[in-house]
Amino acid sequence: MPSNFNLNDTLANRLKVKNILSEMEVERGRSMAENGGISLDRALLRLGLLEERLLLPELAGALNLPFSLSEDGFELDEAILEELTPEYCNGNVLAPVYDGRGVSRILLSDPANAGLRSELAFHLENRPEFAVAPTRVIRLLLSSAEVADKTEIETPDEVRQADRERVRQEEADGPVIRFVSEVFNEAVALGASDIHFESQEDGLRIRFRIHGLLRAQSVNRSLNPGSILARVKVMAAMNVSERRLPQDGRITANMAGRKVDFRVSSVPTSFGESIVCRVLDPKALRMGWDQLGFSAEITSHIIRVIEQPSGLFLVTGPTGSGKTTTLYTALSHLNTDDRKILTVEDPVEYNLSGIEQVQVHEEIGMTFAKALRSFLRQDPNVIMIGEIRDQETAEIACRAALVGRMVLSTLHTNSPQGAVTRLVDLGVPEYIVRDVLRGVLGQRLEVSSSGWALRAEFCSSF
Repeated sequence: MPSNFNLNDTLANRLKVKNILSEMEVERGRSMAENGGISLDRALLRLGLLEERLLLPELAGALNLPFSLSEDGFELDEAILEELTPEYCNGNVLAPVYDGRGVSRILLSDPANAGLRSELAFHLENRPEFAVAPTRVIRLLLSSAEVADKTEIETPDEVRQADRERVRQEEADGPVIRFVSEVFNEAVALGASDIHFESQEDGLRIRFRIHGLLRAQSVNRSLNPGSILARVKVMAAMNVSERRLPQDGRITANMAGRKVDFRVSSVPTSFGESIVCRVLDPKALRMGWDQLGFSAEITSHIIRVIEQPSGLFLVTGPTGSGKTTTLYTALSHLNTDDRKILTVEDPVEYNLSGIEQVQVHEEIGMTFAKALRSFLRQDPNVIMIGEIRDQETAEIACRAALVGRMVLSTLHTNSPQGAVTRLVDLGVPEYIVRDVLRGVLGQRLEVSSSGWALRAEFCSSF
């Protein structure tokens, strides 16, 4: 059989020549295969670019192995099944069978796995003949062995039918679970800040927000859109049956050797639901000032301002421009034993050791303004406010900055220079704003000749 490298080339050529996949889709699969250390066929399945029923015949052809799309004509080789054990066969998704001519074969759903083939040859002390079949077919065949173990009191036909229905249901859910897992993994790998699952008239659209822009992703059209949305809601501990009201949830998963959180929000739409998952990757918090993309001059301005004993420092910019990352980097810089730091956020995105963080709950009256009033009695050195968006919060933030606190926050303005006007519009007297405002950082991500670049502007004269 060809090596994995040659097999990937052979499979890629077959898929392109037969117009099963475009060259761009094949290259996307190659990239994931190389980065993840997996075969091309596994990468294409994980990305949802191709279904097993379309991919496996081409993979079988590249390996010169027979392929079957149905379990008909096969009978389990129970002697080999017992030798390998059902647990081993289920775990590796393989089935020892006799074909219609009585030839013993091993059906594989992952025939490119050379290690598995070698392992089977070792266990069986020969060179078994291999064939290729979809996961569904192998599961159904293995289920018949479970049926044989049932007691004679049960009706064999009823038991077999029940087991087949169970396997079919598992196989219906399995691809959805794998697909959703791959979406989350790819989002983290690409550095996306948000994942959008959007119900459309013609199906489901999935988009990643990367560097502030939304990018459409491939969707496995064979999967039910409602099942994909339900899987996300299950992961976020949300009410799956509730589709008429907005919901919030949170997902925690281990990815790339670290814990990654996802803040999940769902809203009902005309064609179903829209679910947005904010990616909260702690990797961003380990970035120093030099890794954020700011020039040395702007970094020195920021540090000079936030290290002052009191005042107001604001970060402005569009969605996805990295405002939260900048504020958390500033907090990490200030997080020393001689400073007490309090934050009020909606919601708390990252948990920072050594910093007291408060979650806003407006439904019970725990607003930004109420939290800030309590903060002033906690004797903090530094206060971080997730966002200044109303008059009461703006006034209390400026008051805290006046009485010896360094206050950090974000503000929605088109430019740093517009921060004064925005705060005045919110009801803070202009003379107070000019007295407490120490600096405003405006940041946005823009396309450059070499890719994406962070454009930053710092203003300290008001």
